[in-house]
Amino acid sequence: MTNELNDLLREDYSKWGEREYLEEFGTGKKVTFAAFIEKVNYLAQWFIDKGYKDKNIGIFSPNSIAWMITDIAVMNYVGMAVGLSKDWVGENLIYAIDKCDIACLLYGKANEAVVDSVRDKFPSIRFICIEEEFDQMIEEGKASSAGLFSLEPKDPESPAKVVFTSGTTSFPKAVMLSIQNCFSSHKALSRRINLTAEDLCYLFLPLNHTYGSIFNFMYSLVFGYKIVLADKIPEMAQEMMAIKPTAFSAVPLVCQKFMDGAKAMNVPIKALLGGRLRYFFCGGATLPLEMRRTYASEGIILMNAYALSETASGFAIDYPDEDDPDSAGTVLEDFEVKVFDPAEDGYGELAIRGCNVFCGYYKDEEATRKVMTEDGFFLTGDIGKIVNNKVYLRGRKDTMITLANGENISSNKIASKVKALSPDIRQVKVYVREGKLTCDIYAPATSAEDYDRMIAELNGTLPKFERISSFTVMDSAGLIK
Repeated sequence: MTNELNDLLREDYSKWGEREYLEEFGTGKKVTFAAFIEKVNYLAQWFIDKGYKDKNIGIFSPNSIAWMITDIAVMNYVGMAVGLSKDWVGENLIYAIDKCDIACLLYGKANEAVVDSVRDKFPSIRFICIEEEFDQMIEEGKASSAGLFSLEPKDPESPAKVVFTSGTTSFPKAVMLSIQNCFSSHKALSRRINLTAEDLCYLFLPLNHTYGSIFNFMYSLVFGYKIVLADKIPEMAQEMMAIKPTAFSAVPLVCQKFMDGAKAMNVPIKALLGGRLRYFFCGGATLPLEMRRTYASEGIILMNAYALSETASGFAIDYPDEDDPDSAGTVLEDFEVKVFDPAEDGYGELAIRGCNVFCGYYKDEEATRKVMTEDGFFLTGDIGKIVNNKVYLRGRKDTMITLANGENISSNKIASKVKALSPDIRQVKVYVREGKLTCDIYAPATSAEDYDRMIAELNGTLPKFERISSFTVMDSAGLIK
C-alpha cells in the first residue's frame, strides 16, 4: 500500500507549488503550497537528525501554520504527532506526556506558563518554544537535507497521530490513527461536495481534534483549497465577513451564535458568514430542528456530520441537497455500518468497520478490546438506528455528556472531582441545563463548607469545557436510602 499523504505532498508541490495555501488571520503569516511542503520536509529532517525517529512529538499551542507543518512532518516521516488541547492545565499536560511517552514537546508562547509548571517533572524531555526556535529548526534541517522528498515516508498503516478523546475514566484516552485512517473519507466527501482549488476554508476548530485536523486541514491537500486560520473566536463574524470563505465547519453552539447575532443586528445570517459560503458543515452534537429551519429559510443547508475520533471523523455526513431534520447524516459509503442488539424500534449500538477505524488506544489494550468486536467492528457507544443509509441518534450508552460546543465529557469524572472536595458531600449529579454544565451537590443541611470557593478553585484546575457553570447545594437528607 502506498502512502497517500506522501503522494499528495509530491503532487501538490508540482501542481500548486506557487499558490497561496495557509494564512494566519491574526499575524498575517502566509505560506504557499511549495513553502509548506519544503518546511515539512526540512522539519522532519531536523527531528531525525536530533534522534527523534520513531518517537512521539507533542504539539501544545493554539492553531498555527507551525502546528500544521509539525503535524504533517512528524506523521509522514518521523513518529507519532500528539496533538494537545491548548486549554489543558498542568494535570492534563502531565498525564498526556506520561501517557504518550512524549520525547519532545513544541509549545506556543501562550502556553508557556503551563509548560513551566510541569517542566521540572520531565528532565529528559526537550521543550521547544515555537515562536523562539521553530524557524531555526527549519533552517538546520534544510542545511542537512539530502534534498526534497529524500526521507523515507512511514508505513501508511502504522500509527502516525494521536488525538485525545473523552472516556469514562478520569482522563481522556489516546486514540492512535494511521495515515490510512486519516485519508479514508475524502472520496466519500467528494461525492457530497465539489471542493476545488478556488475554494477558501475558514478554520477555527482546534487542530488537536480530528474534525479540524483531518476534514478541514488534511483534506485541503486533496482538494487544493486555501485555509485561513481564525484569530479571535469572539470576533468570528467580523473575520468571516473580511475573508468571505466558501467552506466552513462548526458546532451547534457557533451556529446558534450566528443566528442570535443576525437577529440582534437585523441582518441575514448569510451576511455574517461572509456572503459566499457554499458548504456549511456542523458536527459534534445534534442540531435542533428550529436551527436547521432558520438556516434553510435563508438558503443555507447545514450539512450535519456525525463521527468519533476513533473513526478519524469519518462516519456520516449529510448530502447538501437533502434536508432531513432528524438525521445526523448519511453514512459514508466506503464503510460498513451496522446496529448491534437493536430493539423493536430499530435502535441499538452503532458500529462501523473499515479503513477509517483507529489503530487502538495507546498503551491501553484492555480499553481497545472493549470497543472492538472479533470481526473488526468498532462499537461507538452511541445508540442509534440506520434507515435508508441515514443515521438517527438517541443518546449514549454510558455517562458521556455532549456539550453544545461539541466537546464530550464524562459526568462520572466531573462528579468524582466535585465529591472529592469535601467529606460532607454525599452525592453529586452532573447534567447539562440550557447548554451549560451544571451539578447538584447533596450534603447535610448543617454543612458549613464554602461551596462557591471550592467550585471556583476546582474550575481553575479544569479545561474550559469541563468547568461547572452553575451548581445547587441540596440537603442530602432527601436522598433515597
